[in-house]
Amino acid sequence: MQIRAYLYLMAAAILVPVIFFAGFALRLIEGTETELARAQLAGAAQRAALLVDADLAASQAALRGLAGSPSLARGELDAFHREAQAAVGGRDAWAILLDENGRLLFDTLAQQGATAGAPAADQPLPAYLPALLGARQAFVTDLIPSHVSERLMTGVGLPVQAGGRHYLLGVGYGADHFRQLLASAGLRADLQLDIYDRKGKLVASRLGSAALVGQDAPPELAAAQADGFLALPLRSGAPGALAFSRAPLSGWKVAAGAPAATLVPAPDGTRRTAALALVAALFGACALAAWFGRGLARPIRMAAKAAGALGRGELPPQNRSRIVEIDRLLGALRQAGSELSQAQATRDTAGHERQHQLEHAQQARQTAEEENRAKDQFLAMLGHELRNPLAPIGTAAQLLKLPDLDGHRARYAGDVIGRQVEHMNRLLSDMLDVSRVTRGLVSLNLEEVDLRNVVERAVEQTRPLMEERQHRLELRLPQGAVTVRGDQTRLTQVVANLLTNSAKYTQPHGAIQLSLSSAGIEANLSVADDGEGITAELLPRVFDLFSQGERKPDRAQGGLGLGLALVRSLVQLHGGSVEASSPGRGGGSIFTVRLPLKHELAALATPLSNPRRVRESGRDNTRDNAREPAYGSTHGAAAAPLRVMLVDDNIDAAVSLSLLLEAAGDHLVSTYYDAASALEWASFERPDVFILDIGLPDMNGYELARRLRAIPQFAGTLLIALTGYGQLADKVRAREAGFDLHIAKPAEPEEILAALATVHVPEAERAE
Repeated sequence: MQIRAYLYLMAAAILVPVIFFAGFALRLIEGTETELARAQLAGAAQRAALLVDADLAASQAALRGLAGSPSLARGELDAFHREAQAAVGGRDAWAILLDENGRLLFDTLAQQGATAGAPAADQPLPAYLPALLGARQAFVTDLIPSHVSERLMTGVGLPVQAGGRHYLLGVGYGADHFRQLLASAGLRADLQLDIYDRKGKLVASRLGSAALVGQDAPPELAAAQADGFLALPLRSGAPGALAFSRAPLSGWKVAAGAPAATLVPAPDGTRRTAALALVAALFGACALAAWFGRGLARPIRMAAKAAGALGRGELPPQNRSRIVEIDRLLGALRQAGSELSQAQATRDTAGHERQHQLEHAQQARQTAEEENRAKDQFLAMLGHELRNPLAPIGTAAQLLKLPDLDGHRARYAGDVIGRQVEHMNRLLSDMLDVSRVTRGLVSLNLEEVDLRNVVERAVEQTRPLMEERQHRLELRLPQGAVTVRGDQTRLTQVVANLLTNSAKYTQPHGAIQLSLSSAGIEANLSVADDGEGITAELLPRVFDLFSQGERKPDRAQGGLGLGLALVRSLVQLHGGSVEASSPGRGGGSIFTVRLPLKHELAALATPLSNPRRVRESGRDNTRDNAREPAYGSTHGAAAAPLRVMLVDDNIDAAVSLSLLLEAAGDHLVSTYYDAASALEWASFERPDVFILDIGLPDMNGYELARRLRAIPQFAGTLLIALTGYGQLADKVRAREAGFDLHIAKPAEPEEILAALATVHVPEAERAE
């Protein structure tokens, strides 16, 4: 902090308390004026309340005078009507006379003999009228509908006995009567004056229209019992304050509202002058502090320059000032210069070493974590991919062991084993190829190869997959030969892997385009699709080992993430390059391979001198043989045939297991390859047991199990999860989804049959 700042603070320390207490005094004055304004508002509410009570008291006095009229005692209603009309005056006020049965005898607003407008003899009296007829003294009503019409009114009533009869004599008021009364109160014109009855209904408002009559008071005002003050918005919506007072005679509340700005006193000339004087004093003190601070600033700047030179490793110059303390400081800085330079050099060296070690440790940790994640993902994928073919192979093997097996089923079982063994052979071949290539153990058989022939062979290899997924494959090949020097088998493998990758990650009925061209000294081969695309996070490592797009539970794409890694390795062995591009998710992808045209690459004929090696984990890649205990203790076939619904998108696995269950247990098995069809037919087929795969193409098995459990007739049905996901977390998730039993692929048929044997279906249900 500068010395000037200290001087400013000293001045502020002296003047700020003065300013604070002066401001406090001004606030007290403003508070007093605010309280005075509130008191005036409360006085206006009390004055209006007394005015309302005075008007009601005058009406009661007039009614007592009319009660002693001889005309009423003699039953001369015409004469009494004239007397009442003369006695009850004022705007929107009228006299009312009812007999002891509530029949209207006259109403001064209408012609005498208003019985034509009175309720019929068989028409029930209004709900409030019996209580009024039973009164024994004068009273003031709340807001009520008129006895004759639906108009809202208030009134003053007096029970009268004259000429041997009982009457109810009263004065009725409309909203205009009290509005005129409030307007004549002589109060400020901007005040909002409202009258509320004992039930919180608006009787009249000086600033409101007649349509507001009957509205409820604000909840805070309705709940208040005694006189008080509330901060509530006015009817116009502007911020305001309400002072209210209860009228003693009627019990009504009269509220006076004013804008909030009128309760805060405006600053007058005296307070403004005092505030300006205080501010001027503060600025004057700051100016004096600045003048004294300027005299101290020069020596301090000299010390600052000396310290700066010391920080740069230079010896501070010999300077003198008029301040003894600063001269001593300059000498100490000069003396410490050499020592500080040596210490700074030592600290810099140690800091660089620590930073280097920290960065190296962080990089090593990040690399280890990535390799560990890649290992775990690869082991999980490998387990899933190997379990899938093992399940139908095991089932087909058990099927072949059954006695009296017909030739059709035996041939089908053999075909299943052959297809699944071929699938496993492809997986193992990919793994071995990647291992050999990355370790530099692959030798290329180099020759002149026309890339058009390579494309034709690759298209032939991938044709079954293209037809299965119903893709449109467009080939754009040049008329002339595109000759490179390479290994035709390995180049065919590169193109086939690219086509297979596009086919797997493109939705059915998608479009795939393969283009071949040459430019300069390079041959360009590209494979483009309109499939799922590649996210920005995955694109930089799409050619890394075990790298794949987002893995869903259905694993519809399959594979171990080796194909593109093998493509890059083989292309690099041919002296070329490969790259991938994609606009993002859902935008398709393009893979481009560039190979040199007709160049002798001697390095391609021998293994790499410095081969890349893949880090091998020290764990055996074996399948966990531990299984959950079977569902029940019974082994062998079920006691009686069951209706079984089998849902699995692996057709070989589903068909072979259904044949086994039909042959071994005489069960009636219905097989579906997607969840939607199973849900559609479940209620119709009413199976006794569901066997569900988890990795389904349209909906995973967990969601399918939850939806089946939501159907009342399947709330207690046995649900078996038959899946390649066999880790503990998968079993817990299966239990939470509603499965009774979790069996990992490849499952022993005896385990499935033992679970079915525990199901007992009543004969009545079996007969349906």
